[in-house]
Amino acid sequence: MSDFFIMLLSMVLLGVLISLKINIGFSIFVAAIFLAILKNIGFVPMLVTFGETLISSETLNMFGVVFLVNLFVSVLRSSGFLDEIVSSFQKVFSPRLFVPMFAFIIGALPMPGGALVSAPLVEEGSKTSEISCEEKAVVNYWFRHIWEPISPIYMEIPLMATIVGVEIPFLVSLQWPLTLGMIISGMLFLVPRIKVKDDFKVQQGLKLYLDALKSISPILLVMVLAVVFGINVLISLLFGIALIFAIKRLNILKVFKAFDLKDLFKMLFLMYAIFLLKGIAINTNLIKGVYTTLIASNITPFLILFFLPFVVGVMTGMSAATFGISYPLLLPLIKPVTINPLNLFVAYLGGWTGIMLTPTHLCLSLSIDYFKAKTSRTFQLLLKNVGLVLFVAFLWTLVLGFAK
Repeated sequence: MSDFFIMLLSMVLLGVLISLKINIGFSIFVAAIFLAILKNIGFVPMLVTFGETLISSETLNMFGVVFLVNLFVSVLRSSGFLDEIVSSFQKVFSPRLFVPMFAFIIGALPMPGGALVSAPLVEEGSKTSEISCEEKAVVNYWFRHIWEPISPIYMEIPLMATIVGVEIPFLVSLQWPLTLGMIISGMLFLVPRIKVKDDFKVQQGLKLYLDALKSISPILLVMVLAVVFGINVLISLLFGIALIFAIKRLNILKVFKAFDLKDLFKMLFLMYAIFLLKGIAINTNLIKGVYTTLIASNITPFLILFFLPFVVGVMTGMSAATFGISYPLLLPLIKPVTINPLNLFVAYLGGWTGIMLTPTHLCLSLSIDYFKAKTSRTFQLLLKNVGLVLFVAFLWTLVLGFAK
């Protein structure tokens, strides 16, 4: 059986398991074992691979990131910082800014189903404006994902950096046009739809602006340390957590009581399953075999780079799973000898497009459900925004192509 066909069968199995609403981490774990069986790995070597994956520096580093990101979000929530963000920004900005800003700020924190956190804020802020259910759903969904291509707090960024073997600032320097494109499309197509009521008054004053800045200071600190100064994301998160404790004088026992251990273990297992799949794919020479088959078929590499992550993104609706599954398989194209920035960007673009347009994306389905929006109308609004970002991305690929 060819390596390409083995990969295809594994992907089909993964798709079936996900469609049955089986936990994504467990689905990837089963797909990895299925792949190992098809590649005739013996029982003992498989156990060895399980153990090596668990204690590898890549896996342990991601375990640390997952733990600290969850702790950071928990501390922000339990300390009251999230409430302060809402109240301070609502005072000094027009609804045209603070309604999408609620989603934008809450979106800086990678929370599973986080759309349900920002949705009530968008709903509350919308009371001072006129906006349809579908527009609220897209505003809530779109603006909370602007951070994803560039934020080291989102687990897929350190995950991708680890898989490909690059630094986080390099990924940010490559993927920032998507964030820029999302901001431009949101300002052009969504913000003008928020009609401000006549009786709304904006408050002004230096103290109010400083309060708004202080409310997001822990998030800004982590971003600046990790992206601007290139400090390890684990250390950056520790500084962010320490700042919250220093400002709020928190009781550490109270914080850990609010910590969701169930979600933490789910994410830890997801990271383990991703690295297990990667390890089996590499150790069995599956990646090399798939690469050889694709090259021999004369398929344009850009199509492979775009559509493999796109398909996985549509299937899973999760960024970490999308890039954790597809990047190991695409390594020969992304990194034939050294990193090919253009190919790496095209692969990310494919995954991003699939994730943003799939109903399996939890944030999208939750937003549609919460605002009782019509799905067809919501997708019409969403497609216009995605289309503009793809145009910006196309221009960026030309720049990267000329820079080669």
